[in-house]
Amino acid sequence: MNYYEELFKKIDNLLLDEKYDEAGSLIDDELKVVYIPRDVEKKLRYFQSIVKENKSVRPNLDDEQLESYLFMDESHQLLAVDEMGKKNLRDYYGLCDRYLQSKGFRNAKALLIDSLIRQEINNEFLYCDGDSKIHFNPSKLKPIEESDGFLTARSDLREIYLKEPSKLLMSQDLLFKECMFALPHNLNVEEGKLLAVKISRFIDDAFHADK
Repeated sequence: MNYYEELFKKIDNLLLDEKYDEAGSLIDDELKVVYIPRDVEKKLRYFQSIVKENKSVRPNLDDEQLESYLFMDESHQLLAVDEMGKKNLRDYYGLCDRYLQSKGFRNAKALLIDSLIRQEINNEFLYCDGDSKIHFNPSKLKPIEESDGFLTARSDLREIYLKEPSKLLMSQDLLFKECMFALPHNLNVEEGKLLAVKISRFIDDAFHADK
């Protein structure tokens, strides 16, 4: 079973279990990849329509619900962060700062930071992850796909997998996710090169293990 077959199976199972928030987050992550095959994108869009249809009956979260969801389980955090990404985050400085300092779900925190960067929010926040504490200003950071480390790693991976499209697709997906999890830090050129090596070794080992 290849990468996309496993992905579709996972999404299918989430939909069957009515875990629409988790399925939606997984689909959105895949659609953020710089390049995906047309037939794969078509399938993901189909899954996305199912998620939207089943979530359409839900009202938009008000501010009180947003705050409540942010400090609940992982699924609720993802739902809240997704909703916040559609709002003007300049109106939610305090809530964003409190959540980023909490012991929240790392994936959800990364998505919120990504939204803050894309909205060019000019405000200092404190991000806490275990014992690590980082002060950052979103307006000083670049969207992932424009960062030096991402561009460098993408170029290196394209050269490595020039004749292996399936590995290239997987590498692009892993690259975006690694850069997302690195937030609130934009990878530099050297870090991008090291990440490309790390990803290529992981993929080659995975493909070798299947033989």
